[in-house]
Amino acid sequence: MEDLSIKVRKLREVYGYSQESVAYQMGISQAAYSKKERGKTRFTFTCIETLAKVYELSFMELVSLSTQTLLIRAIEANKFDAAA
Repeated sequence: MEDLSIKVRKLREVYGYSQESVAYQMGISQAAYSKKERGKTRFTFTCIETLAKVYELSFMELVSLSTQTLLIRAIEANKFDAAA
């Protein structure tokens, strides 16, 4: 399984979100989120559920899909959002 911290960092970058905005949606500080994204602390089950909602994914999609697949989906979703 790929490192979750890499997946969420890449997703955040593709969506153009700041660490602060994702941290706010998760109910944690930017510093705490930064540590999770850098792999210094682990994501809890609740954090993973919240991140999945932020990126409009299921828990299982976020955990099990490859980074590449997640990024392709994110790019496609952003392309359709921009066209609307």
